[in-house]
Amino acid sequence: MIQGIFAAQLGRTLSPAALLSEVNHSLICRSVQSRFATVLYGALTPDGRLTYTNAGHNPPMLMGRTGVRRLEAGGLILGIFPDAQYEEETVVLEPGDRLVVFSDGVTEAFNVAGEDFGEERLLTCLEANRHASPQELLECVFRAVREFTVDAAAHDDVTALVLRYGARQNS
Repeated sequence: MIQGIFAAQLGRTLSPAALLSEVNHSLICRSVQSRFATVLYGALTPDGRLTYTNAGHNPPMLMGRTGVRRLEAGGLILGIFPDAQYEEETVVLEPGDRLVVFSDGVTEAFNVAGEDFGEERLLTCLEANRHASPQELLECVFRAVREFTVDAAAHDDVTALVLRYGARQNS
């Protein structure tokens, strides 16, 4: 249902924050009780401008020359709060910057002692592999979570995505 609502709204020229407000309104009008979604939505232009907003999803990490930064602009989860407002932010990516998006199953993966992997371990993993390719960085994150959880039963999905920005070349 969410994909259909997004698809219906994408033809309009809405900012990411306005789009999430519309999606939220549509979900509330159609929603089944206790159904909600977290969403990170952004628009990236060829010159590296990323305008994004976040509806209750884990803040993605932006890895650049100056270090790792959480992208925190946003608001509440979709589908529950009728008057939810969404903030958006525009960041300018430089060639080689990487955006790491991950589910809560990464940071909330538990080991047998009941400790969670947490954001600090994720940041340590990202910092230690700052120059890795997107594929290598993704594999490092998954490996770190597996090594931390070892024999513990999984209670959630462990999902991540790594995007590297590369400026468009003029021919």
